[in-house]
Amino acid sequence: MGVDHFIKKMNIDEKAKEKIKEKLNGWKTPQIKSCYEPIAMAQKPTDKTYLNNMLKHEVGMFNTNVKIGENMYPANVFTIDSINELIDRAFLLPKPTKKEKGEYNDHKTVKPLAICEYLIKLSAFSKSAVVLDPFIGSGTTAVAAKKLGKNYIGIDANEKYVKISERRIKELDAKQDLFKTEEIESVSNFCPSLPFPGVSFLPVSDRINCPDPVAG
Repeated sequence: MGVDHFIKKMNIDEKAKEKIKEKLNGWKTPQIKSCYEPIAMAQKPTDKTYLNNMLKHEVGMFNTNVKIGENMYPANVFTIDSINELIDRAFLLPKPTKKEKGEYNDHKTVKPLAICEYLIKLSAFSKSAVVLDPFIGSGTTAVAAKKLGKNYIGIDANEKYVKISERRIKELDAKQDLFKTEEIESVSNFCPSLPFPGVSFLPVSDRINCPDPVAG
């Protein structure tokens, strides 16, 4: 909320309020424009060393064969807006095109497919890895996972976005000339109620009854 909102609620006359507004013209609460969006990456404690964890559970390490910008080593920052030649060379990823998003996709914050692909390629080693997006939006994470041959689950409270996600996945199947996908084995023992490979877009009001993979 802006400062004017709080000035308006002050228990003083309107003339005094206007004087305060004039005095503080241009001054705001201590918040400046955010020019970045943080992405947190976390994992459970490793089973002994990272190497042991990777060999035993196929998770824990990052794939540094993945490149960014002009074939550069992966970094902890990236941009989708061209800044200058030097920065673009090391950190630039492409913005989503209308063709990539779908002309019908009216989601306000469609993530670039390149970002989702970058993060999945960086961290998902196992062929049976499952990419879970609990806020799937218009389905970019699922599209990226499918392109890379990974299993995926998408969840969203907005039924409209669920339908957009499903449409994007169907179009992905129909446009093999645009996207290349890899065939992988299904993870039948992960959660029998969710067939793999493929997508299950679930409204958050639903409940997933997924039995323990060991207990059966």
